[in-house]
Amino acid sequence: MKLKSLMFFLAVAALTGCQTSSHVSSAATSGEGVTCSNIYQAFSAYQQDRQSAEAWTQLAQLISPTAGSYADMGVQTAARYYDQIKATTDLALAVRGCQPVQ
Repeated sequence: MKLKSLMFFLAVAALTGCQTSSHVSSAATSGEGVTCSNIYQAFSAYQQDRQSAEAWTQLAQLISPTAGSYADMGVQTAARYYDQIKATTDLALAVRGCQPVQ
């Protein structure tokens, strides 16, 4: 189960920015393993990063329509991956007896 959790966190880190990456790194090195609380905190950090990415997309659209289009594609792709990861994580949390991600 730990390997699946580690793979999950690596996937989330690849899709997100500073907040999530920082949180996942600290959870991975804490020595306690990945807990339900760590998972909830990683998703919370991702939500903060998601807002930053949307703001960056809006700024990119002001600078150049082409840059804005590429930025929007990145945000939309990350959102699709997020939905898939969240669904899988909710199943893993249920197996552990934890509440689903909010």
